[in-house]
Amino acid sequence: MTQGRRVDPVQILIRVGDTDPDLGGNEEAYQEWVYLAREAGWDVVESPGFQGPGGGGTECGRVEIEGLAYRVHYGLRARLDLPDGETVLTYAAWAEPVR
Repeated sequence: MTQGRRVDPVQILIRVGDTDPDLGGNEEAYQEWVYLAREAGWDVVESPGFQGPGGGGTECGRVEIEGLAYRVHYGLRARLDLPDGETVLTYAAWAEPVR
């Protein structure tokens, strides 16, 4: 994959655990996000790798991609439309750059 065609790391979002956080979990969310980023063509360096969230936050790890640091998060983030017409938030993993 060429660099110009890679999806930006902040656009990588993966559902993990549906509406129950115990079905996914922080470590699985972190590993799944890292896997997808690598599949998208990014050179992901885990630093320091998985870590449990602190203080009730959503951060579950940090990575470095081509010299930029990102926080990987796990929490309610992705919309899911149910058959009955209701919309709920489901658990997902995503990343944000560290400033």
